[in-house]
Amino acid sequence: MKLLKSKWIVKLVNISIAKPFVEKYHYAHGASKTSVSCFGLYYKNDNKTLHGISWWMPPPLGASKSVLPENPRNVLSLHRFCLVDDRPENAGSFLISKSIKMICKKRWTTLVTYADLALKHNGGLYKASNWLYSGITKKNPLFWDNNNNKMVSRKKGSKTYSIKQMIKLGFEHKGNFSKYKFIYPM
Repeated sequence: MKLLKSKWIVKLVNISIAKPFVEKYHYAHGASKTSVSCFGLYYKNDNKTLHGISWWMPPPLGASKSVLPENPRNVLSLHRFCLVDDRPENAGSFLISKSIKMICKKRWTTLVTYADLALKHNGGLYKASNWLYSGITKKNPLFWDNNNNKMVSRKKGSKTYSIKQMIKLGFEHKGNFSKYKFIYPM
């Protein structure tokens, strides 16, 4: 079943609404403590039931420089994206498209996102939403917190932990994986 655009809306939501949704529905079961913008997908006749989230924030500086070396501070990343499983088939591209239209184009000139090969994601949603495929990233370690059932990052503020340090902290090293990178010039 296709999403009927006239029956759905995308609106800005507070991170306090986005975070629990992402923790429940996103495969990583977690997200950053900050955002530039979070947008929610709602059925027009029900402004309380959230059906999807697009969460935007600046990527790490190295990732920004790989996208826009001359102006890395103008890059915004789709940090988390998730939907409730049984949404209409084009709900994802609808949410991304509407979100992009609400992002400040004076501040952000380029968007970046990734499709995680560790989870066999191929970026089909981004291709369907007119993002440009920009290659594959180098392999990076993937860690899992088995106590809290969520993916964890090696980066904590300005510090990046080594694989040995992460294992010593009790996190499981699932392997090293690449991601497909997609860019969206604003």
